[in-house]
Amino acid sequence: MQATPNLLPPARTRIAQAFDRGAADYITLAQAQHVMARTLFEALPSHLPAYSRVLDLGCGPGHWTRALAARYPLVYCLGLDLSMAMLQKAAHECITDHHGVRWLRGDAEQLPLASNSLDLVFSSLAVQWCDRPEKWLSELARTLRPGAMAFINTLGPGTLREIRHAWQRNDDSVRHFPSAERLNTLATSIGLACQWRTQQHVFHYPDFASVMGSIKGIGAQMATGRRLLRTELQHARSRHETLRTTQGLPVSYCVIELILEKPVNYGNEKRINFA
Repeated sequence: MQATPNLLPPARTRIAQAFDRGAADYITLAQAQHVMARTLFEALPSHLPAYSRVLDLGCGPGHWTRALAARYPLVYCLGLDLSMAMLQKAAHECITDHHGVRWLRGDAEQLPLASNSLDLVFSSLAVQWCDRPEKWLSELARTLRPGAMAFINTLGPGTLREIRHAWQRNDDSVRHFPSAERLNTLATSIGLACQWRTQQHVFHYPDFASVMGSIKGIGAQMATGRRLLRTELQHARSRHETLRTTQGLPVSYCVIELILEKPVNYGNEKRINFA
């Protein structure tokens, strides 16, 4: 495992620390996230040339990195994450299989990777934690080879609206996410071809503790670093209960799926042909 020096801005450090705390229980608590990741994974090309270089950007505990290695057994897979605890868990889970997988600590806004070095990027529900989408898009444009593609899903406006209703705080405790139209504009402005679609998901939980566990488990509550007070939690529980359906307490996700391609004329390298 490789680690880069911690030169992250304070906001990025807080996000990394939140995911450090959630690493142990992430697989158990992030079941909704796995449903959305599986949809993105199924859209990937069926074949890649041998020795291609594949990046799982924001790999978390490495579940989908290992899945990428199994899908493409002749490629080099790299799992990159901001959280060292997530990477340590990923490396531990990967001891007995997929020896070709490597792990690297790094930031999507400043990838510690060479230009024109990646043949495929997979990233599920990670880049929404970046404050400036133009940064991670620029880094993808830099590190993808001409003709290579990135399959990204992220969160859009409307995500966690029940949480906003329950918490009712006038700060950034729950993140605000850019729209698909804005991401498309940013991507095309730096020369990436962009296809996108949005999907709505609503997951239900039996009680407020389960909702909070799912949010805490993925570090989603830590946009500002200020935790909810006990009285705030009691009020939030009461407000969320007003939204209960026969299926339980709802939590909505608006997922934006992006397929980005770096045009062959972006540089002078040969186009990759995906099957």
